[in-house]
Amino acid sequence: MSQPPSTRFTGNPHVVRLSASLLDRRDGDCGDFAAARARPQLWPPVYEKRRYAPWETFPLGLVMDVLNAVEFEAVPVGDALARTLRDARNTVHPGVAAWVRHACHTYLETAESLAAALAAEGVELLPERNPRIVQGGRSPAEMRSLTVWGRWYGSPDGAVVEFRRMRMSRPLGTADVPSTQAMAYVAAAGKQVADPAELYTVVPVPVRPVPVPQRVRVVEVGLTTAADRVLLDTADLEEIHHAYASEVRPAAARLLAGGDPVPGHDCADCKARLSCGAVTHAPGLLGLDDRGTHRRTWSITTSRYYQVCPAQAHLRELRLPGDWETSTAVERGRNAHSWLEVAHARGRPCAAADLPEADADDLGVADGLMEREEYRRARPYLLRHLTVCPLRGPGEISEIRPEPKLAVYDAQADVMVLANPDLLRRVDGRLVYREQKTSAVPRGIVAENALELVPQLALAVCLIAEGVFGDTTGLVELEQLTPASAEVLTFDAADPAVVSAARRVVLDRVRPWHRDVAFRATPGPWCRFCPMSRWCPDRVDHPDGPDASGSTAHAAYSPDGLAFDPLTGELLASPDRPDSRVEALAAVLAEPGADDEPPF
Repeated sequence: MSQPPSTRFTGNPHVVRLSASLLDRRDGDCGDFAAARARPQLWPPVYEKRRYAPWETFPLGLVMDVLNAVEFEAVPVGDALARTLRDARNTVHPGVAAWVRHACHTYLETAESLAAALAAEGVELLPERNPRIVQGGRSPAEMRSLTVWGRWYGSPDGAVVEFRRMRMSRPLGTADVPSTQAMAYVAAAGKQVADPAELYTVVPVPVRPVPVPQRVRVVEVGLTTAADRVLLDTADLEEIHHAYASEVRPAAARLLAGGDPVPGHDCADCKARLSCGAVTHAPGLLGLDDRGTHRRTWSITTSRYYQVCPAQAHLRELRLPGDWETSTAVERGRNAHSWLEVAHARGRPCAAADLPEADADDLGVADGLMEREEYRRARPYLLRHLTVCPLRGPGEISEIRPEPKLAVYDAQADVMVLANPDLLRRVDGRLVYREQKTSAVPRGIVAENALELVPQLALAVCLIAEGVFGDTTGLVELEQLTPASAEVLTFDAADPAVVSAARRVVLDRVRPWHRDVAFRATPGPWCRFCPMSRWCPDRVDHPDGPDASGSTAHAAYSPDGLAFDPLTGELLASPDRPDSRVEALAAVLAEPGADDEPPF
């Protein structure tokens, strides 16, 4: 970790409980979060009573409860589902319940298929209630353990052991990654936990010996797609041990060493939150006068989803699998932002030479960032950017930070606020916070309505006014690009009228979400484009919209005066005048899908 654990926590840093799935952490994830999480006997120096959500936040746990009833109690799946959803500790959202039903039926169908394939080899596997663990240490005060979370199966004689990792959407793993190798090692070398309830509560965990298997299988099951993938099926236990020594142990050592803290979605639940230098503290930032139900994470993206439909926002927050589609508008926005990030990181103004013709041999900055046809679509917008590039001046430009990640904790609301400015810089020492927006046609966003229609500008004003960047003055800019125009709107965060208007916008966005515990659907034409609609019992199915499978293919469509481009899926026009909810829908449609698997 970036600091010795003893300086940032209390407790014992030498007890380690590493879940194999934690080895799937990506390069951009926070290393310190993982290093702290793997040490169950470390706590923050200041005690905080943990508050829990009054709704079910772990859909996979509900699936496990249903499957346990089916496999160990012989309860019919329909009865097991009804009992689990009825007796859940907290409220289960109807969309979550729909996914859990689908996931359980999918898993059991896939299990039958896997069993049939093994039966053809004369192998029978039975479900095992007790998980396996590898643990060791000179004393309980220095115990290290390796665990896996999923479902276990074994042959009656113990010769064959199979671990199944459940993926909420589809199988993603491969045989050669440390997480898979760690799962295989626990299957090959682990012992069974005597009491499953003690797996995460007792150190060391009481275990019972099991026969050394002759064959080990690691399988992933996609609970939404019904696909399965056998990642490993081997009788070579020596190779499993070799992979553990050569791949898993070094990966685990790197993870436990931590690294530079990275602000993001991990911050709200991180043990180091109060002492982490990557988190800024701004009590009262959101203007809320209560602490809500529990600590949560909020961003302008959350606000957009919630404004379109609270149910969609909730299901996205729980990371339910969605029917994600990438339109050309989404690709264009993503590619334009990627190009600008790389170009601005050079620390010099963008120039025409940086944007060669799309048929040129060398695409300059775009090489390696996007395909040639993607560049062809983004280039007209980037050419317009040249006239308003923030690095052109006037003034002395310094402290250029393209696409920084920000995490700001509002203790008064108990909310971790995330922001991702497109560019931060200082001009003659004064902070300037820029957001960039591309659209096929002008969206009617002007100085008088920009804070309302583009609420990330309002949040930016509030962040500056609260001193998040060290001083309480600065400018907020909106750069609007179309193929035919470029415009920059500027707001002074030292202007009391601007700050007051910005605070009203932020409070209006966050207050309904902060108080909500039901997240009811607000069905309408937007159901056609909602990636969560397949799980929503209240969705509106339009004749030319999605069917029951949830298909959201864009087509020529003009509900309630909203005009969509049939080729890109982009919102082109709205009725009467610009409207914040319509702009939220437009922004949601222009964002890439969050096709992400929870770390289990």
